Amino acid sequence: RDMESALDCFVDDCIYETEDPVFVGAFHGKEALREHLVRNVEVLPSACKIILDDLAIDTDSGTSGVKWHLEANGVSIPNLRGCSMYTMDEATGLLKSAFDVTESPVKLPGVALDVLA
Repeated sequence: RDMESALDCFVDDCIYETEDPVFVGAFHGKEALREHLVRNVEVLPSACKIILDDLAIDTDSGTSGVKWHLEANGVSIPNLRGCSMYTMDEATGLLKSAFDVTESPVKLPGVALDVLA
């Protein structure tokens, strides 16, 4: 919940995209990213924490991927998992782009897939 420390990891002209059941959008620049992060903090209880499950880093391309889930008071919250991809600015070592995908809390039953086919 330390927004300034989080924002210090990004270049000024960063691009942060999210496909989330609540917060869908693209945020350009640190100020837009700050507003997005503050909205998240206002919605999530203070007991919520993002727990990193897995991390993959490609140092050659400057990309990384993270698998994560959300917990409250040490208990995983069902259907709140996601993956994030990041690209790094080689000159500064800071993040220049991010793309988050959060698991949908609503699951389509198998028969719904037949209708869509």
